[in-house]
Amino acid sequence: MREAHKRERFEELARPQLGALFRTALRLVGQRAVAEEIVQDACLRAFASFNPAEEPTAFRPWLFRIAVNLALDHLRRMRREASRTEFDAATGSAVADATLTGHPHVQAEGQDIGRALAAALAGLSPDLRAVTVLVLVEEMSYAEAAVALSITVDLVRSRLSRARDELRRRLAAHGADLVSEAMAAPMPATRRGAS
Repeated sequence: MREAHKRERFEELARPQLGALFRTALRLVGQRAVAEEIVQDACLRAFASFNPAEEPTAFRPWLFRIAVNLALDHLRRMRREASRTEFDAATGSAVADATLTGHPHVQAEGQDIGRALAAALAGLSPDLRAVTVLVLVEEMSYAEAAVALSITVDLVRSRLSRARDELRRRLAAHGADLVSEAMAAPMPATRRGAS
C-alpha cells in the first residue's frame, strides 16, 4: 500500500513536468533518443529517492536538477570521446519548429530563425546552454534555475548574461538580426526569483 501511494504521488507530481523535461534534455543534448533516456533515468532516480512524507518543496527544480545533471554528464562524456560533438541538424530544426506557435506566417518566417537559434544554442557551452534553456525557454525563475543547476542565483544571472551575449554574437555571425525583445529585455521581477 505504501509503495502504491508513493508511485501515485510521484506520478501526480512528475507527469505534468515530462514534456518540459524532455524539451530541456533534447535542447541540451541534441539527440531525441538520448533525451528520452535522460528523462527516463531522471524519473527512475527521482522515484528511488522520493519520499511522499518528505517530498521536496520545490519538486520541479529538483526533478530538473537530476535531468540536467544527467544531460551535462552525457555531454562531458561525449566531449571526452570526441574533440567536438556534432549537433544533429535535423533534431535541432525539430526542436526549433516545436517552439513555434502554429500560425502560418510565424511558421514561414520562423523556419530559418528556428534553425539559426537552434544552431546558436547548440554552440553554447553546456553550462550556458542549460541556464538558457531553463530560464528563457522553460521560463523558470532565477531561483528555480539555481536549484535545478545547483548554483547560486547570482551565477544564474551571470551565465544567462554571458549566454545572451554569445547568442547575439553567433546570430550576428549568421547574418541574422534575430535577437528577440524577450532576450534583450530584462527579466520581469516575477520570473527573476528573489533569493
